Amino acid sequence: MKRCPTCGASYGADDNFCEVDRTRLVEVPAEVGIASSAHPPVHCPLCGEGVLEADGYCSSCGRRAVSNRPTPPLVPVGTQLAGGVVVSSSAPDEYLVRAPGGAALLVVLGEATEVEREADLLERIGGTGLFPGVVECGVDAAHGSYLALAAPPVDAKPLYEVGPRHTIASAVGLVRALVDAAQVVEKIGFAWEPQREDVHVRPDGTPRLARVRVPRKLGPGERLDARVVVEAVGATFVPVPAIEGPSRAFRLFMPHVPLPGEPGSTVEDVRREIAAVELEIAPPTDDGLRIAGICDPGLRRPHNEDALAFATGMTHGERWSVLVVCDGVSSSTHAEQASTIAAKTACDALSHFARSGDVSLEPGGAAVAQAIRAAHLAVCAQGIDFQGADPPGTTIVVGLVWRQRLTVGWVGDSRAYWVSANGAELLTQDHSWAVEAVSRGEVTADEAMRAPLAHALTRCLGPLEVIDPDDPTKRISEVSPDIRARDLPGPGWVVFCTDGFWNYFSPAAQVAPLVRSAGGGGSGSTPARIARKLVNQALARGGQDNTTVLVYEHR
Repeated sequence: MKRCPTCGASYGADDNFCEVDRTRLVEVPAEVGIASSAHPPVHCPLCGEGVLEADGYCSSCGRRAVSNRPTPPLVPVGTQLAGGVVVSSSAPDEYLVRAPGGAALLVVLGEATEVEREADLLERIGGTGLFPGVVECGVDAAHGSYLALAAPPVDAKPLYEVGPRHTIASAVGLVRALVDAAQVVEKIGFAWEPQREDVHVRPDGTPRLARVRVPRKLGPGERLDARVVVEAVGATFVPVPAIEGPSRAFRLFMPHVPLPGEPGSTVEDVRREIAAVELEIAPPTDDGLRIAGICDPGLRRPHNEDALAFATGMTHGERWSVLVVCDGVSSSTHAEQASTIAAKTACDALSHFARSGDVSLEPGGAAVAQAIRAAHLAVCAQGIDFQGADPPGTTIVVGLVWRQRLTVGWVGDSRAYWVSANGAELLTQDHSWAVEAVSRGEVTADEAMRAPLAHALTRCLGPLEVIDPDDPTKRISEVSPDIRARDLPGPGWVVFCTDGFWNYFSPAAQVAPLVRSAGGGGSGSTPARIARKLVNQALARGGQDNTTVLVYEHR
């Protein structure tokens, strides 16, 4: 067997250089003992090619995975270990031990290479701040190699026990402290992937690390992936308290799914994101506006193809409000341009109608329909060169509130809901294959949602709707919006959204409790809080698509 003298990784007899840092390997005497020789090799579940080393890192892809090697038997309470007596155990390789002088120690059992590497890092840090001090690194005759560390303070509780009791501000502060710790580890030349149980929190919110688990030596030019450090504790704050915070904070705590070729996040990258979150975590205030919205890219999309726009004002002493939400057709080109142009054009057109005073003289339905047609013409007029691919297209849902009445117009599958103390109602009907197939009696609703064409649109705005794909110079149809008007007899909320939200909460009966619970109800349920919570709920369910929610409060 051979071992890397720099990072401690073990290799076969035929290997000559370390795959991590390219250091020449050295022969290991048989009596030293290598973790991989004690048990059959375990193939990496992430890449399927490499073999997991003793510290859980793959010899091929370099990522850390959970090993399925047998765990050692528990050391019974009262047993002598590392010169002290076992008081309790949190895992088969971690024990709280009472030393002869009464000091509490955390004793970690493991392979010699693992405990020596952890001891080396902590000794270089010096046991200050977040990090535990090293008491001893040695070998117990009965239980093998061990590392004895100063135990966390008695008043420090594991993060998984107290995490949900944090506020957004304290949770972000704790993450910042861990990123600061990661920078210390990186400066010494190590990578670090903490586990949630390694983090303890004191009553004042100060974090304390029980240990720095299996650090890995960084290769030449390699940077520590600080996103991994955040993810180690982020899930503790989901859904509470993250669900009540800004979407950017929610995304900070959620597991990150990297896009192909996307590099890891450096300490500087994560610090910038934390700084941006800290600017947003102040609770929203009631500034007199009755409308608020969030347009979030979601967790799996490289671009945000959703758009929203709104306006409000007074005409003849009465308030009017305009709401617009659009969702660019993802299969088309320049979908983000189409949705942005459509949202702005429709909002401007309908706002002009309201400000002119015509809102008190003419039916709202005709104005809403005209605003949608104007948006359609604006998208078509852009002259985007789609080079043989599908031309731009977007959905749209537009609303005008005037004198206790809401007029809604839509094309596509972006939706409008009305939620009040009496219940909830879906105000729109999707222009999609699924809805139309069910209405024709061809399939059931469940069958339609499982079909490959479930989300295929039958109407949209832009050239995608009106250009014949076989003859780009030929127009085959004009946009035809549906219009609906509804009285708003009492207090409630109008919710406009894209399918990035309603895919997870389609029935109005599911939307209603989310709206009512935002901010605890009453004066706390501002449109901003409701929009935050609804978007965060979609992210918590997977965030597969761009997600937009626009909320109007009717009083």
